[in-house]
Amino acid sequence: MITIKINNIDRSSLIDFGSVKKKDNINQNADTLQFSLEYHAGQTFRPEVSSLVEMLDGDTRIFYGRITSIDQSIESDNIVSYDIRCNDIGRDLARYLANETYEKMSVNDIITALLDDFSDGTFTTNNVNCDIEITKITYDRVNTWDAINQLADLTNYSWYVDYNKDIHFFQKNSEAAPISISDESNNFIFDSLQISNDLTQIRNRVMIKGGEVEGDPRTEYFDGNGTRDTFVTANKFARLPTVLVDGVTKTVGVDYLSNEEDFDCFWDYNQKYIRFKADTIPPAGTNNISITGIPLYNIIVQMEEPTSIAKYGVAEFYKNVPDIKSREDAILYAKAQIEAYRAGIDEGEFQTYTSGLRSGQIISISSTLMGMSEQFVIQSVDFSMLTQEKFKYQVRLASVKSIGIIDFLINLLRNNKLALEKGGESVIEKTTYPTEKMAMSDAIAIDTDDYPQSEEMTIAETITERLNYQHDFVLCPYEPTDIDDAKREFLLDCSPLC
Repeated sequence: MITIKINNIDRSSLIDFGSVKKKDNINQNADTLQFSLEYHAGQTFRPEVSSLVEMLDGDTRIFYGRITSIDQSIESDNIVSYDIRCNDIGRDLARYLANETYEKMSVNDIITALLDDFSDGTFTTNNVNCDIEITKITYDRVNTWDAINQLADLTNYSWYVDYNKDIHFFQKNSEAAPISISDESNNFIFDSLQISNDLTQIRNRVMIKGGEVEGDPRTEYFDGNGTRDTFVTANKFARLPTVLVDGVTKTVGVDYLSNEEDFDCFWDYNQKYIRFKADTIPPAGTNNISITGIPLYNIIVQMEEPTSIAKYGVAEFYKNVPDIKSREDAILYAKAQIEAYRAGIDEGEFQTYTSGLRSGQIISISSTLMGMSEQFVIQSVDFSMLTQEKFKYQVRLASVKSIGIIDFLINLLRNNKLALEKGGESVIEKTTYPTEKMAMSDAIAIDTDDYPQSEEMTIAETITERLNYQHDFVLCPYEPTDIDDAKREFLLDCSPLC
C-alpha cells in the first residue's frame, strides 16, 4: 500500500492516486514525483512549495524530496485542485556554493570535504567508493551538486543520492538489478518486452589519435649563408635541443624567456625554430648547422572489424584522446570502441509490477524466443499508480556494450596515466553579513519659562489730520489732546517756515 506524507504528516486520504507518477532517472539526474490533491470545505490543508514529501511502499521509502512547484485551479463545487511536482532530496546539495581547491586527494576524501564544508551536514557517504587521486581541482562558487558531478565526469564514474540522503559514487555498470528477465520468469508483464537495434552509432573502422610521445633522438641539418638567423625544424622537440655550428657547440636559451645576452641562440617550442643573434649568425656552409633533440609526435592508430564491414558496410569513426600516451593504449581503446559498436546499439523496455529496480542498475535479459542474451543498463524507471494498492513500473534500457570503453578509461586513471586537473586558482574572503533589528525611542521635555520664545506682533497707527484747518502754533513741547485740539508745536529747526 502506498502512503504519501507531506512534512511528516500522512496526506494519503487527500491525494488522487490516479495522478501519482514517479520517474527515477539514471544516476545523477534528479528523480521526480508528481501528484494531485484537492482542497474543499471540511479540510483545511493547503500544500506549500519546499515542503518535504515522502512516499512509502509499506514501510519502504520509495521517494523523498521537496515540492518544487504547485499549480492550482478551481474545479466545480468550490473545489481547488493542486497539481504538485517534486524533485528528490539530492537537489538540496545545489543550495550551497563550493569555493575551494583540493590537491592530491582521492575522490572519496574530496566528497567528504565538500559535504563537511558546503552542505547542511545531513548527507552521508556510506556508498562513496572511488580511491582515484585527483591531481588538482578548483571550485569557483560551484554548487555542491555540480562539484560532485565534475568528479564523476573526470573519473567516468556514476553517482546519485538515495532517498536516505546517502551518496552513491561508484564505477559505472557495477550495480546489479535485484531481478533478471527470461522467457520463464514471472517478474515482468510478458507482452511488454521490446528490444530494438540502432545502427546509427555503428563503428567498424576506428581511428584513434593519442597524445604526444617522445621519440628517439634526431638530428636535423641546415646550410648557413652568413645572413640567415632563423632555422625552422621539422620536429617539435620535447626539451632544449643541442645546436652545433661548424662542429662548435652553441649555448641555447628559450626565446622570449631567456636573456638575450646570455646565449648564442634561442629555441621556440611551439613554433619549432632556432634563432641566432645578430653577432652569432652562422657563416656560409653546407650542412654546417646541426640541431639534435628528442622529437614529439602524435600517436595515431587505425583498427577495423572485417565481419561487421562485410555485413553492414564501412562505418568510420575518429576520436582524439590526448591523454593516451602509448601506442598500446591507443590500440586497446580502438578495440574497445569496435567491441561496443560493431553491431550497433541495442535498446529496450518492459513493464513490471516488481519493486526494487532503479536506474543505473545492470539487468540481464535472456530470451530464447528473441534469440538474445545480453546485459542492459536501466536508463529510467517510471512509476504509475492504478489504485492506492496497485501500481506498475515502466523500465527503459540501453545496452552495456560500452562497458569496455569505460573500463579502459578507468584503468588509465588507476595506472596514473591521466593527469586529473580541473580549474584554476580562486580565493574568496569569507565573512558573515548579519541582519539585525533595532528599536529606539527618545523623549524631549521643554521648559517654556527658560526657552527663548519668538512671537510676531503687528502694530498699526492711524493719523487723522483735517485739511484746511486753522492751527494755533505754540513755542513749547505739546501733544494735542484730541482731534478738535487746534494747537500744534512749532519746530524752529525743521519747520518749512524756518
